Amino acid sequence: MSGGEVAALALALAGAAWILAPLLRGEEALVAGSPADAAADLQSEREMALGALRDLEDDRATGKIGDADYEDLRARFTARAVEVMKRIDEAEAPAGPRPLRGEES
Repeated sequence: MSGGEVAALALALAGAAWILAPLLRGEEALVAGSPADAAADLQSEREMALGALRDLEDDRATGKIGDADYEDLRARFTARAVEVMKRIDEAEAPAGPRPLRGEES
């Protein structure tokens, strides 16, 4: 690999890290003005997480990323996607206790 190729790869990885940094930082407090804003933010986070996983698959398939880096990033991105999806489920869950089977009116 020539010096130019190494520099291009380093630049590409740095750019990807900068773009994907919000996914790696963990849960941040939502500063939303309404529940609708919070729901939109969560859906946006979900799309970013799933997009990051798709991009990672593409990078591995084209040889832009090695197996060790792929496994590490895949684990992080998957965990983040699952976390966001759980938060979406919690936000969409009805308030109050759910009736048991047979107790529904």
